[in-house]
Amino acid sequence: MAPDNEPNATHEPLLLPALIAANRGNSAGDGTVTRIIRGLIESPVTDSERAGERLLVFGWQSDTERQDGKLRWSYRVVGEDTGRDLVEFTLAIPGGADDLPCRVLGLQLQITLNGIARTSPDELDAYMALADFARFGD
Repeated sequence: MAPDNEPNATHEPLLLPALIAANRGNSAGDGTVTRIIRGLIESPVTDSERAGERLLVFGWQSDTERQDGKLRWSYRVVGEDTGRDLVEFTLAIPGGADDLPCRVLGLQLQITLNGIARTSPDELDAYMALADFARFGD
């Protein structure tokens, strides 16, 4: 796997790894995830544009999910055309019993990394459905 922000000869380093590094080690519930997403949204250039291709976000519950009473969810950002691994990180949620917010975050991150213009209506519909379910349940 290439380093998280390895510069490509024709592309800029991604912003996501820098935002993660700036917030690494912060306490749960302190708004870190919101700051990272906001930083990506406020950037005039998307990470998809920096990478030169559309990005996919894959997320899964880690095997060490209950170590120290924390739910661990890992994410990997991959270039859709090249298959290059661009970023990988793990989010630890104390006492987290439900993984639905982690699923919502993965899709939210994919939309944010690509920008609305490069997001399909199906992805937006899936995000809205997951977000509603996470907030309101059945």
